[in-house]
Amino acid sequence: MRWLCALLLGLALMAGAPAAQAADGPIVSLQAKPEQVTVAPGGELQLDLVLTIAPKFHINGPSAGDAGLIPIKIKLTAPAGLGFAAPVYPKAQEVRVQFAEKPVDMYSGRVVIGLRGKAAPGLKPGLYEVKALISYQACDDMVCHMPAGQETSFKVKVAPKP
Repeated sequence: MRWLCALLLGLALMAGAPAAQAADGPIVSLQAKPEQVTVAPGGELQLDLVLTIAPKFHINGPSAGDAGLIPIKIKLTAPAGLGFAAPVYPKAQEVRVQFAEKPVDMYSGRVVIGLRGKAAPGLKPGLYEVKALISYQACDDMVCHMPAGQETSFKVKVAPKP
């Protein structure tokens, strides 16, 4: 029954939600840092996805689905020969909400999500593009917006072995 209340509340809030846009720009901006990493065949690489969430807004953390909310998700699309582990999410702020038994994980401000990957030993030298799609639901104190997504990309330069 509690999940039904949470679902109905979420739907009611989303029904009146404007587009995911803050007064002076997008609610969430996304950037890969660095925009290019270099790795040797068989080597490991790391970089960060940096989210900047507009003031007065938050997005749900990766475990928010436990409370019936839409959690943040990251999907990487990489060429063959480049593999990535699950994203490393920072600890989210735990916030008590009326409709959930446990506190809900939420992010606000600047959030840095780590990405770790590896180039296959036989990967040919060259420049490869990896796409990162982040999906999230942004909320303020009054309303949750429709789920949204943003995409960015970064380059992986595979250098010849020395």
